[in-house]
Amino acid sequence: MHVSTIGKGLRRGGLLALAMTTIMTAGCGGGGGGGGGSASATDANNSGPSSSASGNSAPTISASPATQATVGAAYSLTPEASDADGDTLAFSIQNRPTWAQFSTATGRLSGTPTSVGETAGIVISVSDGTTNAALPSFSITVAVTTTTPPATSGGRGVALSWDVPTQTDDGATLNDLSGYRIHYGASSNALVKAIELSSSGLNSFTVQDLPAGTYYFAVRALTASGAESKLSNVITRTVS
Repeated sequence: MHVSTIGKGLRRGGLLALAMTTIMTAGCGGGGGGGGGSASATDANNSGPSSSASGNSAPTISASPATQATVGAAYSLTPEASDADGDTLAFSIQNRPTWAQFSTATGRLSGTPTSVGETAGIVISVSDGTTNAALPSFSITVAVTTTTPPATSGGRGVALSWDVPTQTDDGATLNDLSGYRIHYGASSNALVKAIELSSSGLNSFTVQDLPAGTYYFAVRALTASGAESKLSNVITRTVS
């Protein structure tokens, strides 16, 4: 299988003779923080505490955000908000995840992630036009649902192969390669299934028992220290 050298001497191999990236030196994103709660009200026109001189009651907001999401699975969060004066409330958000939509009328954050990653510093606020209140900052980490390799049964399958990486992306020798993760699904933008392979020397695998249809596959390498390579190129195969 052809191996090429690019960039700063990076070696990358291929998934079915196509390019696969090398291991990153940094680890993958950590877990999300955050949690339920509400924050004290502040004046909508400044960052200081609100004043009750006008007789206005500040709105309240509360929620318990889920800080974990799964590729291909719907995520939804709708905070509870109220105002003792019955004022019309408007919601806003800071650091909205790119895969999610946000309603300024209800404060609902919803969407379906299509790739792994983390969004930190998410803040949802509510305002009555005079004062506002906000949830504590939280993060959402998106992961994939993984499975152990299925037993070979002789059914429909797709055979994959790739080159074993030997260097990190800065050209250093790779010493702690621990295995691979095969990602696949019915869309190139939603590789929602994954298979963990805990063998560093493995460079091929057959995904078995696939119903008839078109599938998309990619692979990434893993290290014992928790680092991951970028996802390889995506290939497609049709099972009939």
